[in-house]
Parts: sequence; C-alpha cells; structure tokens
Amino acid sequence: MTLSAIICTHDPDLKRLERVFRALAAQTLPPTEWECILVDNASRADVARQFDLRWHPAGRVVREEALGLTAARLRGIAEAQGEGLVFVDDDCLLDPDYLAQAAQTFREHPFLGALGGYGRAEYETPPPAWLTPSLRHYHLDLPPPDIGNDLLYAQVLGYWGPWFPIGAGLCIRRELARHYAQVVRADPVALGFDRTGKQLAGGGDLDMGICTMERGYAIGRSRRLRFVHVVPAFRMELDYMLRLLYMSQYTTERLLVHRGWKKPVPPTDSPAWRSLKRWVGGLRRHPPEDRCWQALARGRIDGLAGAPLDPRFCGR
Repeated sequence: MTLSAIICTHDPDLKRLERVFRALAAQTLPPTEWECILVDNASRADVARQFDLRWHPAGRVVREEALGLTAARLRGIAEAQGEGLVFVDDDCLLDPDYLAQAAQTFREHPFLGALGGYGRAEYETPPPAWLTPSLRHYHLDLPPPDIGNDLLYAQVLGYWGPWFPIGAGLCIRRELARHYAQVVRADPVALGFDRTGKQLAGGGDLDMGICTMERGYAIGRSRRLRFVHVVPAFRMELDYMLRLLYMSQYTTERLLVHRGWKKPVPPTDSPAWRSLKRWVGGLRRHPPEDRCWQALARGRIDGLAGAPLDPRFCGR
C-alpha cells in the first residue's frame, strides 16, 4: 500500500516543524512507497520559501487560502495520490516505523478503514502540578490500554469509544477520505467542526471516523503506532487549557448530535440542572484542576443543549 503523509500547518513554529520533517525523513518505509505533502494553510509568511522538501523524491508544498484545519485537510485529500492518507500534525514526531506499521496494518486488515495510534507528550517546559495525567490526555499523552491485542477496533454505529483515532497520525484509506470530503463540503455546519485561527474547536478527526463507519468499515487504534507530541509552554497556561477543554467538549457533543449519534438535551430548570450550572459557573472560585473539569462540563452542557459558545472559552 502506498501512503501520503499530509502535514497541515498555519503560521508554524519553524524549529518544531523542522523536527517533524526530520522524523519523517527517518521513516523506515522506503520513500518510493509514500509521498510528503505540506499544506500551507493561509500562513502570513510563505512556508514554501522556508522549507525545502527536496529530501523527499515526492515532496511538495501546496497552499490553501481558506483558513481552518478542515479546509487544509480537504486540500490535502484532493492532492493525495497514496492509497492511504496519514495526517501528521505540525508538532507531532512519528516514530521511525509509523508509516511502515500503518501500511502493514491496512494490508492485514482490509475491513479497517481508519486507524490511529498513541502519543507521548514532550513538554518544552516542566508542566504545572495541577496538570494531572487525565488532563494531559488533551496534550495527546495517551498511553495504550493494557489489552492483549495490538489493535483495538470497532464497527458499531451509534457509540463513541476509545477506538476512535485522533487527528495526530490519523490514517485513512483514500476512498474513505474522499467520501468524507464530499460529505463535509456539502455540509456547512460540519465545516466549522475544527480549528480555525484562534478558535480551539475540534472534531474533524471524529467526523472522519463517523463517515468511515457509516460506509461499513471499522476504525481503531494500534499500539504499534506511536508518536511524540511536542507541547510548548503556552499550551500549559490555565486560560489556554480552559479554552481547549471547553471547545473540545463543546464541538464533540455538537458533532455527535449533528450526525445523529446523540440526542440533544435542551436546557431545563430542574434542581439538578440548576445545581450543575452553578457548579460550572464558579470558574474563579476554584483551584486550576477543578476549573479544568468545570470547563469540560460546561462544554458538554452547552454542546448538548445547542447553546451559543460561552465567550470565556471561544477564543474570540
């Protein structure tokens, strides 16, 4: 199976992105079996002038003027020639055998449509004490579960579980990626379910998994796929974390409702609901860890209810 490694970037940190390319250059999969596509997503500086991809025989830079991760991914899907697509974040360092393992897993499991791996966070500065292991999951610090098999997968519609691949290192068969692109291009709501500028929305990877399962394929994660996620200091600041957690949960719930996998929960004046609303409303009266869990709860409440974005978290 041939692959296309697609790196979407907007105003990248040059040193960090250079490390991404060094990790790609170290892949054990022969370069004749994969191509490298850098999608410059409306960066202020011309990324093509800053990086030379001639180290790869099939390396190139394309520019997408429509701002947003979804738009950049759609451009990458349109450009890709490989039988499988691998989305590499511009701050993720793939282990040397990542591409080889992805190609092999797809060959061994023809029923598998999309595949992801597990990450380890590399913090550029020591993380604060309140950033617990559970919260570090949002920095893609994702140790694999203690299971007997390398591959955890499912092919059951209507339930969101730990087998859903995340966006960093997400692998998907080309025909399924193109189906996802058709679905999203025809759905203005779905176009907004991912990061755009300062908005920390998320959900495009989840939507790709949903579209894959709706075509009758399984999705999963493999312990053989590992990467490092480089986390700069600003992503550990409390205000950033609150925005990230709220927006991640909000867009996840909105997407699941939009795709019919969950039922909307309208606001209610029941005592239990009012109590929960008071708890998540006291953001300034709790220590940082509690405020993070409140942001997640607030995102879930607002997302399921279809409420407007809370301006404290939406990054505007």
